[in-house]
Amino acid sequence: MAAAYAVTGRGGWPLNVIALSDQRPVFAGTYFSKQDWVHILQYFTELHRTHPEELLHQASEIGRGMAKQHQIPSPAASYSFDSMALQEICSTWEADLDFINGGSQGAPKFPMPVHLGFLLRYGRENNHPEISGYVELTLERMAMGGIYDHVGGGFSRYSVDDAWRIPHFEKMLYDNAQLICVYSQAYAATKKSSFKKIVEESMSFIERELTSPDGLLLASIDADSEGTEGAFYAWTHDEIRQYLGSGSEVFMALYSCEEGGNWENTLNVFRKSMTDEEFSEKYGIACDQLSAIIDVSKDQLFAVRSTRIRPGTDDKILTCWNALMISALTNAAKVFNNPLWLGKAITVAHFYRKNLHERNGKLWRNSKAGTFAIAGFLDDYCFLIQSFLDIYQSTLDITWLDSADVLTKEVIRHFTADDGLFFRLSSDEAPSLIRETVELSDNVIPASNSQMARNLFALGHLLHNENYVLRSEKMLKSMTPAIKRNPSFHANWMHLLADVILGPTIVNIEGDEMILRLHEFSAYYLPHVLFSGIQVNPSKDIPENQIDKKKTLIYICHGKTCFSPVETIQEALKII
Repeated sequence: MAAAYAVTGRGGWPLNVIALSDQRPVFAGTYFSKQDWVHILQYFTELHRTHPEELLHQASEIGRGMAKQHQIPSPAASYSFDSMALQEICSTWEADLDFINGGSQGAPKFPMPVHLGFLLRYGRENNHPEISGYVELTLERMAMGGIYDHVGGGFSRYSVDDAWRIPHFEKMLYDNAQLICVYSQAYAATKKSSFKKIVEESMSFIERELTSPDGLLLASIDADSEGTEGAFYAWTHDEIRQYLGSGSEVFMALYSCEEGGNWENTLNVFRKSMTDEEFSEKYGIACDQLSAIIDVSKDQLFAVRSTRIRPGTDDKILTCWNALMISALTNAAKVFNNPLWLGKAITVAHFYRKNLHERNGKLWRNSKAGTFAIAGFLDDYCFLIQSFLDIYQSTLDITWLDSADVLTKEVIRHFTADDGLFFRLSSDEAPSLIRETVELSDNVIPASNSQMARNLFALGHLLHNENYVLRSEKMLKSMTPAIKRNPSFHANWMHLLADVILGPTIVNIEGDEMILRLHEFSAYYLPHVLFSGIQVNPSKDIPENQIDKKKTLIYICHGKTCFSPVETIQEALKII
């Protein structure tokens, strides 16, 4: 993909690369017609036969272009972290935001969970109602649009238009995992029941269609079935009438269905142009009555759809994407007090923890039919560390914190780049690639370096490891110029920037009712807070004479200052 960007200035799928036997690309591009592709192959075959030196020159030129894409920033010490700097960065970002349809300006529209997660936090912590409103608008518009599967739950890869109407119907585990996290956080912040419903339906989709018999998560579901994209999901007007009978008129009105179709080939893709409340008011149907009609209609259509030829499922199991789903299950379980989801998260996490301890802290990238084939990359490690931290935040079981630290030490030992600060994508023990890759820019999935920096910050404060915290802050300082230039590609870095500006808030809970108190906190949106149940270090945190082990007490520390302990959530929230 880096070669495609170097040659054409853009990437995409399908990706076609012609390379020398030493891996170096000499040509790259995305889609070609059959005729054009044959001509390209004939051209390079002849060039290889008659002028191989030209291919060597082309490989060198492309290599130089690829090297420019992942230049490690120079160390920076002159940048200070303050709230005004964060506000200035976010004000430049606003021009890229679509305040009418949500998401970014223009088409196609991709769900960007890391954008929404940060902006949700920024709007709340900085009393910015316009940004908070933008996040809620985006989440609502995506959930109403055709990009969301209104019959079976879950989100498609992206919308081909600028209003979320028509999707590219492929469903990815990594999209849905991150969106479940964002909708859960948004529910914690707003208590909007529609966000809760999206989480529940998306969880059902993943349990039903992307879960292996042993509880691990599968990669994706294709867009096509029977050779046609979207055939599994779209409906004709006559089909809807046939299967829904008397309920069809209300359903079709709510979901924008037309007699000639609202898509192509007279097919309809279900999407809402108004909320259920707006529809109820306009058509004089009580909300509970509308809900009953729609629920029955969805069940009927789901039963019919289940008899259709399904799109193919990519059944490989990727560590990175499973880690994202562990975090999704854990965060949703916390917000909605659902121990079943937490149990599923721990089941998947146990699989990877057993694997890493059997291999002395090393991970595999993939698993299929019980076979492991590729050594883990940095994103596998960093997102699994995050997922272990999330489980610790929901259970205060210190073994998860220990496992996160084992993985972190492995990353520092074998993934540190030549600059000694950032981390390369591949381990120094893995087969060498044509160039060292250091992921810095956040995209649909956050950059592995930004997530590793956030992990170091959290772990450093939970374990009192000042080296972790210092390295995290040095990475952030080096990235600050890039963050200021292009905030939309550094949203996960901006989470860390907000953490550093606010300073760490650690809530230490001690006593027999520790878990009960932890669950009480879960009803609140507290993105800047880290929870700990480990024994505090009186020399660093809380004076020994303030610790009362007979009660369940809450010790709140901000930076290096700790407040007197309190016993109730209400008292703790006032301090926080």
